[in-house]
Amino acid sequence: MMSMTNDEARRVRIIGAASSGLVTNGEASEQLGISIRQIIRLKASFARNGARGMVHGNAGRKPRHALSDEVKTRIVELFEGKYFDYNFSHFTERLNEAEGMSVSRSSVFRVLKGAGIKSKKAVKHKAKQHRPRPRKTTAGIMWQTDASRHKWFGEEHGYATLHAYIDDATGVVTGAFFTETECMRGYAAALEQGMLAYGLPLSIYSDIQRPPYYIPFAQGVDRR
Repeated sequence: MMSMTNDEARRVRIIGAASSGLVTNGEASEQLGISIRQIIRLKASFARNGARGMVHGNAGRKPRHALSDEVKTRIVELFEGKYFDYNFSHFTERLNEAEGMSVSRSSVFRVLKGAGIKSKKAVKHKAKQHRPRPRKTTAGIMWQTDASRHKWFGEEHGYATLHAYIDDATGVVTGAFFTETECMRGYAAALEQGMLAYGLPLSIYSDIQRPPYYIPFAQGVDRR
């Protein structure tokens, strides 16, 4: 059986949830603290190699051609000064054409995001996003659940079904469990994981069932 650290197991759960559509690439990016481009690469690796790709890949290794600290500092200085009104793509072009640097957009993105800077284009795009309903305001009010059948562990191992629960307010994957096919055992095991780690949610929502199924409070507890 494959052995994973807690961090690796968490990465598998989140990338698995992103691959099955339970969370967006942006939400997975926030939870793992990496760029959306890296999330997309991890999802592709996950589709090819399954969970093994998350454990035995290049995660945590320093890139062979990593930028020096001096170059990173210069990139941040230029963006905050001379090119303060540029988006990341245009800024990268200016670095290569006008500043004599040879850097990729992904490298620039990582440097600026690491410094807490957002692209002008990204900010505008986020403002246009529309959600069919607002998220719940507090963790634990509602967990969404779904199951996704996929070749999670690689082509040679065939299909498996991931059952997962996502906290609606925070986007956290509270529990995830694999079975051969979608079943109550999978949902129950994933729910047990979440309850042990986060406690009992007020409600659980599945798109199979409307309105949401509300877990009742214990008798005698004020529901207000």
